[in-house]
Amino acid sequence: CHPLAETTNVEDGGQSLLLIDKYAEAWRAYRNPSDGSNYSLADKPFANLGAARPLGFMKDAYGNVIVCDTNQGLVSLEPSGRAVLLASRVSASSPIDPDSYIQYANNLDISRSAEGTIFFSDSVQMPAAVKHVPGERPYFEPMITAMDTLVTGSKTGRLLAFYPHNGTVHVLAKGFWFANGVALSEDESFVAIAETAGFRIHRFWLKGPKAGTMDILIDRLPGFVDNIVRAADGSFWAALPMPRTIQAYLLKSKILRALLMYISPVQLQPTRWGAIMKVSPEGKVLRFLMDPKGSRVSATTDVQEQKLTDGRTRLFIGSLITPFVSYIDIQDDE
Repeated sequence: CHPLAETTNVEDGGQSLLLIDKYAEAWRAYRNPSDGSNYSLADKPFANLGAARPLGFMKDAYGNVIVCDTNQGLVSLEPSGRAVLLASRVSASSPIDPDSYIQYANNLDISRSAEGTIFFSDSVQMPAAVKHVPGERPYFEPMITAMDTLVTGSKTGRLLAFYPHNGTVHVLAKGFWFANGVALSEDESFVAIAETAGFRIHRFWLKGPKAGTMDILIDRLPGFVDNIVRAADGSFWAALPMPRTIQAYLLKSKILRALLMYISPVQLQPTRWGAIMKVSPEGKVLRFLMDPKGSRVSATTDVQEQKLTDGRTRLFIGSLITPFVSYIDIQDDE
């Protein structure tokens, strides 16, 4: 549909898609009535978030699009098209890292409770770099910072919570090697958070005897993990943009990371490979879909499950390097 199609939000039962590109312009793509499969991008964007680099976003209960912006923090895009900054730093009342800046807001999920708490990741304590490409407008390029994080071993990622009733932001957990996707469990007893360079997904418990503690949902993943979202049956979809190659194993060593940076940094760039997997709330792998050569889907960053108006279940798949959103229709019993 439109570069960069990293993350999408499905609207009106699959009748339209919401996209926000690397220039912070918000677009809609509408389902073609003739075939019901392809989507056509609108002639122009309906909003602009300003000096921003949006990554994950989703709608809240009031129709606002809540955006994780690596440059500004947490932003609300109202139905009118007006962008409102919700938070750019952690509150002084936070028990962890009070008064610290939100450096790299990445992804989020919103509680369905009356409080509407927004849980989101702050990937690393390093801002996104500005990229200048001849013939293009400058834009914030988060991949530069992400690659720097991998080779430096900076484990400064955090899980944050924004409380709309009083506008405060608290740090719930820290120490992630590039914190990424965030998704609440069906009963909201825990929030899952992806640790990209750790090849694993954590659970931070919000309720019950484990409240306030963290454990591992699943680890030893076959690739770097990006966004995670809750599926209709209460499990989780996870997007894996790059495979776990020999270069990825070298990241565990500080000396080898330094050598890798000089010898073959290109090997850590997105490749023509893509995968998504479905994981139960207990950490069991339920499905694994892969395009080993990236001929159709590659560098997968996002998965959105949607029941269409005609009854089909469709997965919309975002990508880090392709200028379109892919989809696949699945059967519930597959």
